[in-house]
Amino acid sequence: MAAASIPLVKLEDQLTCGRCHNLYTKPKTLSCLHSFCQQCIEAFPTIPTFFVACPVCHQHTELPDHAGAAGFPVAPQIIDLRRIYEEAKKQSIEAKCANCSSGNSFGFCKDCNQYLCEGCIDTHKKWAPFANHVILSLEEALKVPVNEPSTDKGVAKPKTAVIQGRDAEIREQGEAVKEEIRSFLNSVGDKFIKEVDEIVERKLQMLEKQKKVNPSLEPIEKPDIQFIKGNNDSISHHVGRVVSSAGLEKCVVREIATIKHLPEEKAISFELSIESPDNEDSLLVLPASSLSLIVVPDANTKPCPVINARVIPTDKPGVYQVICTPVIRGRYEVTVKALGIQIGTHCSLLIPLNPYTDDAITPVRTIYGVCGHHDVAMSFGRPSDILVSETGSHVISVFNKGGQKTSSIGKGQNNITFSTNQGIAVAPDGSIFVADYGNHRIQKIQYPNTFLASVGSEGAEPLQFNHPVGIAISPIKNRVYVADYGNKRIQVLNNDLTFCRMFGKEGKGNGEFGKPHDIAIDSSGFVYVSDSANCLVQKFTHDGKSLSQFGTKGSGPGELHCPVGIAVDNAGLVYVTENVNHRVSIFTDEGVFVHSFGEEGPNEDQFKTPYFGLTFDEEGYLYICDTLNKRLVVY
Repeated sequence: MAAASIPLVKLEDQLTCGRCHNLYTKPKTLSCLHSFCQQCIEAFPTIPTFFVACPVCHQHTELPDHAGAAGFPVAPQIIDLRRIYEEAKKQSIEAKCANCSSGNSFGFCKDCNQYLCEGCIDTHKKWAPFANHVILSLEEALKVPVNEPSTDKGVAKPKTAVIQGRDAEIREQGEAVKEEIRSFLNSVGDKFIKEVDEIVERKLQMLEKQKKVNPSLEPIEKPDIQFIKGNNDSISHHVGRVVSSAGLEKCVVREIATIKHLPEEKAISFELSIESPDNEDSLLVLPASSLSLIVVPDANTKPCPVINARVIPTDKPGVYQVICTPVIRGRYEVTVKALGIQIGTHCSLLIPLNPYTDDAITPVRTIYGVCGHHDVAMSFGRPSDILVSETGSHVISVFNKGGQKTSSIGKGQNNITFSTNQGIAVAPDGSIFVADYGNHRIQKIQYPNTFLASVGSEGAEPLQFNHPVGIAISPIKNRVYVADYGNKRIQVLNNDLTFCRMFGKEGKGNGEFGKPHDIAIDSSGFVYVSDSANCLVQKFTHDGKSLSQFGTKGSGPGELHCPVGIAVDNAGLVYVTENVNHRVSIFTDEGVFVHSFGEEGPNEDQFKTPYFGLTFDEEGYLYICDTLNKRLVVY
């Protein structure tokens, strides 16, 4: 049989997935227009929040809501090419009968070394000279090694023509491949020659300036670092590009993410990546051994021992893991260097409270003068203000960090009125969302005191509520999650207070609630709901899929009794206030118990019904509403 032609080979090239190197199955297209098999995309590492990185250009694409990789658009051009390819492949393997030249081949005579149609095979078997010839099916013929050419000139002549035709085809294909290689090498050479010329010219200019300053000075050069940068250009993808030290200084260190405690090492880890100066969606890839970090406390963090940092590679291109010791809570400035050259400006790192050491959790100050408070939140900005939801007086009280009350929101000011206001949450744009418990509605206020909108009435339909309690803002499109306490469900609103979705119902199973009290959402968009009746915490995806639950009724380690308030720190640890146990329990994001602190009483390390509210500020300090002691305790 003839091998596939050059056009067929090139068509097959276009239909090969760059990840698994097989023909596409369920091809999907990312926002960068690169296509991959659906199952390959599902295997890509995800980047917070719910993004995947293209392995070709490293551009980030947000995963579609609900559907995941299956929700990416189908690549119709690839499907059409696949259909054309299959038809062309089928035509390429069809062979005509060597005897009558009209019918398609049905079998192969091993003795005559010829393909024959079904009619000619029947005639072949009836003639005495050919009756003993071995006839093979087409499938069997493919498995038989090629025999020595027949000495029969009548048979050899057509076979020789076929071989000569194949020889020409192979030569043509070889020339085409060589031409592509020449073109590729020329383009690579041109790029490198241009960049090398620029580097040489720059260094000569620098040398000339040094000579003018002091002829005796030796040339001082900073090393140029070669690294791979994700680019749509296939040449850059394979061989990288040369970047000068000046170009490296213009790169940007992305915001630090994925902070985790490493209790066995008494350390904390986080991930960082570096953006190219000319493309914020492109990450720079360079050896982890070439990177070094300097970590120092910022102006608001008290002096502390030197933080040691080491860098190790990850399985995500352009993403590096950093491990820091010791773990000392506070905000730090991180400077990243590559071979001694500083990359951009410094970035900020918040090392959170460390609950893995027994002596770490002690109060640092107490704010008195709050009454009937149910929740606490922080305004945006540095320093932030403290917002306390005081249900007894139906207002939100505003305190500064020194504990002084500066203003209040509500009581008819600017048309803002509450009835037993409970949960409060602040969006990144500074707007405040309030669960107006008695009025069965959600109010949106622009800080410090401007009414924007409200939605809701008593009922069980979408955008109706039955005593909303807890409220939280998701990092995914700043959606608003509301604990619809009386309806035993969670309602999700868009930032403009339009309806998005809802999930949950009354019960004790996965995804069911007894009394959904409060909500916390981590940096990856996972949702945690405290259920005071079922004495547990449930974890959900951002679209309401139940993942796990932890906690059982009791007062022992890892047990919960009437869990109400809930918060997640920037390392993913879950803090839960227990109304009956008068304490705070801490769990990992997988529900593993870490530590608890507090007991019933009036002393500074005790609580009396810590009902509902707790939150973290921008410096990592934990604020807890100690309700019946009428105070706000800061850890």
